[in-house]
This record gives sequence, structure tokens and C-alpha cells, in this order.
Amino acid sequence: MAETELSWIQRAADAAIEHAHRLGVETIVCASGVSPSGPIHLGNLREVMTAHFVAEEIKSRGYDVVHLHSWDDYDRFRKVPAGLDEGLAEHVGRPLAAVPDPYGEHDSYAAHFIAEFTDALAKMGVRMREVRQSEQYPRGTYNAAIRRAMDRRGEVFDILSRFQTEGLHDKPLEERRAEYYPFKPYCQSCGKDFTTVVGYDGLVVAYRCRCGYSGEMELGDGAPISGKLVWKVDWPMRWVHEQVVFEPAGEDHHAPSSSYASGKVLVREIFGGTAPYSFAYTFVGLAGGSSKMSSSAGGAAIPATALDVLEPAMLRWLYVRRAPSQSFTIDLSPRAVQRLYEEWDQFGERAEAAGASAVDAHLREVCLRTSAGTVDHSRRPVSFRLLSSAADITQADTVQIDRIVRQHLDKAETLPGRDALLKELEPRLTCAINYATRLLPPEERTTIRTEFNDEAWRDLDEQTRKGVQMLDERLDDSWTLEGLTHLLYGIPKLLKGLPEDAPPSPELKKAQRAFFAALYQLLCSSDTGPRLPTLLLSIGPERAHRLLSGHVTA
Repeated sequence: MAETELSWIQRAADAAIEHAHRLGVETIVCASGVSPSGPIHLGNLREVMTAHFVAEEIKSRGYDVVHLHSWDDYDRFRKVPAGLDEGLAEHVGRPLAAVPDPYGEHDSYAAHFIAEFTDALAKMGVRMREVRQSEQYPRGTYNAAIRRAMDRRGEVFDILSRFQTEGLHDKPLEERRAEYYPFKPYCQSCGKDFTTVVGYDGLVVAYRCRCGYSGEMELGDGAPISGKLVWKVDWPMRWVHEQVVFEPAGEDHHAPSSSYASGKVLVREIFGGTAPYSFAYTFVGLAGGSSKMSSSAGGAAIPATALDVLEPAMLRWLYVRRAPSQSFTIDLSPRAVQRLYEEWDQFGERAEAAGASAVDAHLREVCLRTSAGTVDHSRRPVSFRLLSSAADITQADTVQIDRIVRQHLDKAETLPGRDALLKELEPRLTCAINYATRLLPPEERTTIRTEFNDEAWRDLDEQTRKGVQMLDERLDDSWTLEGLTHLLYGIPKLLKGLPEDAPPSPELKKAQRAFFAALYQLLCSSDTGPRLPTLLLSIGPERAHRLLSGHVTA
């Protein structure tokens, strides 16, 4: 297959397989990692999804592959994210897994956000082999590698210093080199990392803590410890320990002086291994923000929030449709969500059409299916605008939603019963209900009037009143989606003395918009609302007549 006929996922899988062959390994480990320092957001999701997509592609070719995900919950708690209890500040410096859950639901702060994130991943069809560093480090899993780094601490410092910017340090290079240790203890008294290593004899680390405690820690094989390697040494150490073949990383880690650049040297010269194949992914932004998302900064959208209004397969598509080198912004505002559904449906039609490109067909398959099974998506992708409008108008009454949907579907099609049809609409139906009842601001929700709007009627000019009367008179004979659409767009033409099949013009479009605004005021005291044919069908002819012709008795 030509290179241009391959998706970015297929090309990445080719490179990872080639790297595995060079390393001579049989199991291809695709790694990802996240520090649960706060709500794990849609930006973090790009790392996980990138590794997942590539691992799935490799697996589909018959290779033994593992998606290994590291929970860096042994990282220090740096600061309290916005929106959380400031009382957590007393735990700054402790491992994330040692900070209490602010919601009281899990055994730790880290566990809470891990559970929240993995629940969303499961809905998206992502299966991983998970490793928690809060278990690996304390049980002494890495002690031999830690000793190697400590034994060669001078060399480690020299390698790292080659990637540092000059002029940023107060102390001379040699003084910093003499004081450098790549291992950071967590104090065995206060549990925090405000510690300084003061000695190492090849097996035992001596340290003192800001809290006043001085202690020692043995690094013998399998000995329980309290501490970890610093990040830039920890990462290459784990490449070797876990035999990682492929691991994507954020663009900040791929800068010339970054952790990946120094890691490639450390893994070879200190740990005797080879760096994995890697490429940079750019950051995911959230509409309204000015920079990449940050968990510890708080306020970031999480996958569970997106899944409230987006089908799981559709959320996968957001991360599939652009190469990792392309940044993108996720906009979960009401209008943007509607546009996303339109683009998703158009992509589906294009990818499943005769003559579809190989790349589109492949990416569509990636969205809908994984090695674990089918990813949840609507088997009957009715327009999201229709479903969300129906949910809005009916206050999420599924009986009424079923009736409205049936009026919009092909009359020649034999439709199943209500329960079966509603099931076919899932998960889009639930997303539409969430959209209408939770995402849509209260001031934008549709409230159908119960009485004729005398005030709005008095504000109408004679021409517009004539149009409303015309609509009322012809309503029953046009009571279908197509009939109402034709009638609503045709009345402004007739008012201007034009035939009903007159082509659109700027002046005619302006007249139609003004007529529609008048109808919205009569029906729901607003200048805008759901599509008028859908709105009228939802309220039924009797109520529509009452709201349009109340002037007769007013």
C-alpha cells in the first residue's frame, strides 16, 4: 500500500514494529503514562489514545502487543488544583497516592482521579495493563536500577547538564555536581519530599528533612523504600525495566533540551538499553482557554464530561482525525457540539460510501471497533439537532421524542416499536437529553407558551399578521415535516407576491428570518429556537392553532 494510502496510525505501527525487530523483542510494549495530579483532562487523553491506537493496529497484524499504562501516582503533590479544598495544601510534598481523596470516595486523591478517568476509558473501548508507581517504588521493584544511577551519579549529572540552559543556577557546576543525587527520598517521618540526600555508601542512602528528621534507607534488592528517582532519570530507567518499544510524548518532552533527548543518552550510557521509538504529540486545548490543559491548574474538561454529550466512538474520532503533530481545540459549547455531530455523521457517510478512501475507511473502523469489541455508537444516527431539539422541547419526554423522531424518518421504512427504536438511538439519545437538560444554558432552553402571546401579536405589522393567519389556515393540510418546511419557507414568498418556488435571494432570506422570529415569539417568547417544523410537530396541531390564532378570541 502506498504511503499516501496509510493513516498516521498505520505509519506509526510500521515504525514501532521495525524498532521492535531491531531490538529483537517478541512482545511489543506500547507505553503511556499520566500523573493523576488532579482531574485527568482531555489533554492527557491524547497520550493514552495515541498509544492505544498504535497498539491496536499492531495487534490487528498478529503481533504480541501490550499497552502498558503507568500511573505516576508516586509523584509529589505539587499544589491544590483550582476548585478543590484548600485544606489539601497541608499534603503538598507527599506522594499523590498518600493524599486523601477530597471527595471521600476512594482510598486516596490519586485513586479518585484514576477511577474517574479509567471509567471513561472503558466506555471508549480502551484496555490497558496498568502499573501504579505508588506500588512499584515502595516494594523495591526498581532498587537495583536506583543503585546503578546512584553509583554513577556523577555521570548522570554530566549527561543532564549537557541538556541544561546555562546561567540558571546560583552555584558553580562542580559544587552542584558534588551535591547531586538522582534519588529523592520521601521522609519516613513526615512523608514529604522536602529532603536532601547527604550520603550514599553504595547500599544505604542518608538524608535529612526540612521537618528536622534525619534518616537512612537501604536500597537492597526488594527492600521497601520511600522515595523515587527524579523524573529525567526515572523515565529512561523504566524504558529498560518495562522493555518499552513505543511511547509517544508531549512536544515539551521532545524539545532539544528535553527529557526525551537526555533520556536517550541516559538509557544507553547508564542503564544499558535503547530508547523507544517515539514522536511528539501537540497539545489539546479547550475552547476559551489560552494554553494547554493542566491537571494541577484545575478547571480542565475531563473525558467523562465530554461523554455526557458525545458518543464514545465520536470522542475517539476527535483524536483519530488529526495526526499527533496537529494541535486541536475541543469546544463543548452547545453550538459546537451540534457542529461536531454534523461533521461526525458526514465523516461516517463518506467513509462508508462506495469509493471511500482507504484512510477514511480505516479511521472509521478505528473509531467503531477495538480488539475488545464494538465501541458504543448509535446504530440509527438520527440528526443530533433533531434529537436535542426534541429533548429540549419535550423536557426529555422519551414518549414524545419517539413520536417526533418517527415523523422525521422515511415513511417508507418499517420502524420498530418504541422501546426498540429508542434503543437504536442510543447512546445519542442520552447525549441529546444531557445536552438539552445540562449543557444548554437555562436561558437558551425552549419553553413552549401555554397561552396566546397578545403582546407579541400587537407588535406585529399587518403583513406579518397576514402571514401568521395564512400559516394557521394551512397548518392541518401541511402536517408533515416536508409539508411544514415547504409552508414555512413559502409564506414569506407569497407575502411578497412571489411564487412558492421562487429562488432564494438576500431580500427573501431577510423576510423569512423576520417571519420566523415572529413565530418564535408567538410560540415560545423568544427570537430563536429549534427548527420551526420540528417545534410545531412536537407541540401538536391543537396547541399550535391555539398559539397562532388566539388573536381571534383575544
